[in-house]
Amino acid sequence: MKIRWFINTLLSIFLGSASVWLSGCATPPAPKWKPLDASTLAQPLTLEQCLQLAWQNDIQVVQWKARFDMAHAELISAKALPNPSFSPSWDDVGLRDDTGRNIASLTYGISYPIFFWWPRAQKIAAAKANRQVETGKIRSEQRQLTIEVASAYFGLVADQRKEKIVEHLLKLAGESMRLVQKKRELKMASDYEVERVRAEQLQAERDLSEARSQLRLDQLVFAFALGADQPLFPNVVDCGDTYTQFMKDATLNETLPDSLMENALQADPGWGEKRAAVKAAENQLQMEYRLALPLTDTTVSIGPKDAPEGLGSAFSLEVPIPLFNWHRGAIHRAEAGLRTVQAEEEKARRTVVAVVSQAWERYRALAIQWYQYTKSITELAQKNEQAAFELFAAGQIGYGELLIAQRDNKQAQLSALITWRDTSTVAWMLSCALGQHDHPADTCR
Repeated sequence: MKIRWFINTLLSIFLGSASVWLSGCATPPAPKWKPLDASTLAQPLTLEQCLQLAWQNDIQVVQWKARFDMAHAELISAKALPNPSFSPSWDDVGLRDDTGRNIASLTYGISYPIFFWWPRAQKIAAAKANRQVETGKIRSEQRQLTIEVASAYFGLVADQRKEKIVEHLLKLAGESMRLVQKKRELKMASDYEVERVRAEQLQAERDLSEARSQLRLDQLVFAFALGADQPLFPNVVDCGDTYTQFMKDATLNETLPDSLMENALQADPGWGEKRAAVKAAENQLQMEYRLALPLTDTTVSIGPKDAPEGLGSAFSLEVPIPLFNWHRGAIHRAEAGLRTVQAEEEKARRTVVAVVSQAWERYRALAIQWYQYTKSITELAQKNEQAAFELFAAGQIGYGELLIAQRDNKQAQLSALITWRDTSTVAWMLSCALGQHDHPADTCR
């Protein structure tokens, strides 16, 4: 009766647990997607607003969270305690007693790997390090997204400026056409001059059409990068020279300061990812060392025994003997894996040094070009236009010369756009390398 009660109790526990588990095994619903809404783009966006929208991109957020959860699940598995085993056995000796009852013994035991803790600490540490590895990968992607969004933002600012400048150039070309036609009526200009100005006007119209088409294309690409699921055309707020002044007070004639390089190394998520991978590989190796002594396979079984002689108890201990296999293959594999990630860690460190050094040199060259030459040229062209307007108002120069000064000013602004865009982009990349614009929120939690 006791054995029957024992069996019934175990069966009820098992069936109850199984029913609870199976009831929660339904396929979870798909995420509720929240693409970028058109109303969000009703007003021009600042760079900070663009970054916030990109970081909240529904697809990106779901992917980052799912990947972190997968890495965290490994840690949960590492911390989980092993389940006990129920092992019934029936021993029939082939004999019967005087009443004809079969002489057999029934044993019901519970087995448990009592030394499961032997490699457990190393297994948990390796799982934690692997979670840090995945976190580093996610943060690297977030940083790259930050760089890409800012680069596209600076491109849009340049596109918007270009459209306005080309519109003004077209207006100036129209004024030149009106002036030369008036001169021809007065016999002061030839048909050749009229046709030459007409060609300039047609070229200005083509440039404006091209600028508007490029702006729309860049707006469309930018909207999808921010998380749109339909064609949208966002406008952005002009940022002036705000982001070109990243290292305005630095000595641009020198190489990258050691302090900035150290900051870049400490802030780089890619290098942090590789360091976490080394830590995971070290713990994996220590776990394999421990598994060379197969204590985790040791099991103890205890339970009641129903024999012809009466009720009793049974106890068994099963200990593997490491006679032929000392886990050498797994140990060598873990050692090789550790050497691999150690090399990858050093490679990642050198990559950071190379990338940051090259970004510094590019920024240095562009900053010198921008502050010493390009910006000065545009400021001088602006002054020349103002001087020409004053001279025209005083009657010292003609309207045609004023139009030339205005056109020269707009051409100088147009030429400066590429340098401004590249300087802002490289300055942003360099500041990102120093961790100044990393994702403020931890989406991995």
